[in-house]
Amino acid sequence: MRANQPRPSRSASPCTHRLEQNKCRALFIALTTATIAALLRGATCDAGAALLTEAQARCAQTKGRWCTDYASQEPVKWLPPLRGSTDCPAGCNGVGRCNYDTGKCDCPAGWTGEGCRTPFKRPCTHRTRIGLNQLTPIGHIGPDKRDLDWTELTPNIYSRCGGVCDDDLAICYCDGPLGRIPAPEGSPPGTPPVQWGRPLVTFHHAPSTTWDGRKAFGEAQYEQVYGPRGYCNVTDPEWVPGCGMDGTAGRTCDEPSEHFCPGACSGHGTCYLGWCNCEEGYYGHDCARRKAGLPLTPSYIPDRIWLSRVVREPPAALEPPPAPTRKRPLIYVYDLEPMFQAKILQYRVTPRWCVHRWHSGQRDNHTDWTDLWVYAVDTLLHESLLGSEHRTFDPKEADFFYVPHQASCLPFPIGSWADAPWFPEPGGPRVMQMANMLRDTVTWINATFPFWQARGGRDHIFTFAHDEGACWAPTVLNASIWLTHWGRLGLNHTSNTAYMSDRYDQDYVSDLQPEGWIKFTQGHPCYNPEKDLVIPAFKQPSHYHASGLAGSPTRKRDILFYFRGDVGKYRQPNYSRGVRQKIYQMALDGDWATKHKFMIGQGSDKHIEGDYSEMLARSRFCLVAPGDGWSARMEDAVLHGCIPVIIMDGVHAVFESILDLDSFSVRLTEEQVPNILQILQSVPRKVVRQKQAHLGRVWQRFRYASIPGLSLQLAEAQEGRKAAREVQEAQAAEQAANAAGTEGAGSADAATGTSSGAAAGGGAGAGAGAGDAGERMPLPRPFVGDPAQDDAFATILAWLYSRIEATR
Repeated sequence: MRANQPRPSRSASPCTHRLEQNKCRALFIALTTATIAALLRGATCDAGAALLTEAQARCAQTKGRWCTDYASQEPVKWLPPLRGSTDCPAGCNGVGRCNYDTGKCDCPAGWTGEGCRTPFKRPCTHRTRIGLNQLTPIGHIGPDKRDLDWTELTPNIYSRCGGVCDDDLAICYCDGPLGRIPAPEGSPPGTPPVQWGRPLVTFHHAPSTTWDGRKAFGEAQYEQVYGPRGYCNVTDPEWVPGCGMDGTAGRTCDEPSEHFCPGACSGHGTCYLGWCNCEEGYYGHDCARRKAGLPLTPSYIPDRIWLSRVVREPPAALEPPPAPTRKRPLIYVYDLEPMFQAKILQYRVTPRWCVHRWHSGQRDNHTDWTDLWVYAVDTLLHESLLGSEHRTFDPKEADFFYVPHQASCLPFPIGSWADAPWFPEPGGPRVMQMANMLRDTVTWINATFPFWQARGGRDHIFTFAHDEGACWAPTVLNASIWLTHWGRLGLNHTSNTAYMSDRYDQDYVSDLQPEGWIKFTQGHPCYNPEKDLVIPAFKQPSHYHASGLAGSPTRKRDILFYFRGDVGKYRQPNYSRGVRQKIYQMALDGDWATKHKFMIGQGSDKHIEGDYSEMLARSRFCLVAPGDGWSARMEDAVLHGCIPVIIMDGVHAVFESILDLDSFSVRLTEEQVPNILQILQSVPRKVVRQKQAHLGRVWQRFRYASIPGLSLQLAEAQEGRKAAREVQEAQAAEQAANAAGTEGAGSADAATGTSSGAAAGGGAGAGAGAGDAGERMPLPRPFVGDPAQDDAFATILAWLYSRIEATR
């Protein structure tokens, strides 16, 4: 019952007549617990019906009961956070952090083993150890951390160093006056360098000649780097290489900036390249946990505006809990062995690789959201869960266990940077590294906790963001839940990537894996809709800035069909299963762009030029076809209100198992590709309008907005576009009134209806069936509600709630 709704009089008490009783009985089945309680307190069934209508709107175009069941669940008591008290040996050698749950040390890059007492070096190098029968990483530096011979012109890998190497991370810094000065020999572990130095991160920044003119391995002019006005020698050099390293900013990379760590270390630690050094008594990979018996201390997040706008201290860490109750599912997020998560973030080096956001030092540590890294959902979901009310520190009350691995980062940049880490050694297809790392992850979980074995892994969640999703997943994960971008069905499958280094059906026999690796991955489908879910890739807000759904003025849909991207001009024939290539060639041969506004192309194709978001916002139909595996074109289409044309036989698109895709998309078989133009031209206008209206009801489920900073940025953009939107709505209303005459008022309502809050797209639905007057404002209507409501993350959580019983 709404707070401002007056209590009904006794004469209006509900369910006093049999007809009213039947009405209430129907409502009881569908309404939330809170609404039922309101009815029992005396609210009229009409009020309950209004709330039911709202719930129905929120669950529009969904399949089954997962959405309504989540909304109608009985909340559970929110218990205080569980705290550990088991100390670790010898202070973790002054470099690690103690996990007070397990009594074991988590070690940062440069260290490993019991108590973090064993060095693990990752030296800058010019090659990997393939074929050398060597277990330790190969370096090409001497004891002084400098390259052994600049004139050795072997093929390079990224970490080859033209200065002084940090051999914990394989990061190169300048030599000379502004270069790196390591800690003195014999210093205690964890001693910082005497001088950090300017980054000279890759061989691209190293000199191409020696001081006396001999050819060297680098690509920059010697004078630019080490000349009298060189970057490494003077405060204001003539040339700068670009920082290329997280945490550095300014023209010469001398200004520190905020590093990325998931959850910003909860405001209880210092972030360094993805690793949280926790304050005394705090623990966990995001420093959210507090040792038993110690008082909580204030988080610094509220005091740092560049963080307070983006993240918050995890609600799961607060004492007392922020609310008496909360909804399930409750999810335990593993503090993994750092080699599977935090160390991978340290080894990535460059700010925008392997993450969904980074801090721009040029703009006062402003957070830049990035989808440059197409597998960004790994860290996005991780950070979303860390700050979610669904997170729990108590494994006994957990419905699920989330495994925040960083496997998608292994093929690149990790495997292209230096000669470590490998799983178990270099060579073979790149996906082999990911599969073996996940096998090691499960082995570690079983050696550290009893949770996997308790239910055979059925309640464990893994993301598979790489090109061909979970097709290569180790069979030990078969029972677990896979959140993937690639919904390929069927038990019998082979790799279809056109990038040969990623073929998951290519075996590799080595000294450390003489039986090969494929035997550990075969015998399961890439995706099982009974237990897995195809989820959206992350699209940062500016990617869909021109979308009418995001609050921009809606545009006339004057383009029949649009696709901009790789159309296979320089690819193997099997790329995209040949779909993009066939459509592109037909459109080119028939001049469809000119004749029919059917636009498809890449690069130099002039007819597809223009702001990408604006072009999608003007299009009626948008292509969704494979690439090397999944491709985020479904997200592009839906976020712009463009009807997806799905062409990938035997593959589920995003959320296809839980949403009614037929209501807002068109699916063609691959055999129908030759007839695509005729098929799309023959779709009735009324059907187009209906599908556009339905897009307005589901589109928010394809964007991520649950992280506070994302929600805030989207809301601010929505508010900033409000004036232009209101002008357009007023014009549409005037046109509708003029066209409808005396009936203009009713038609104008349909013409100007906007979607808001739970009724996302309700106005769009009304407009879909309107007459000419109601069709003057393009569909779908702008969304004006809470960006975080029913976003992709919330959709995943609601679906997971429906899976609880199946995991027991």
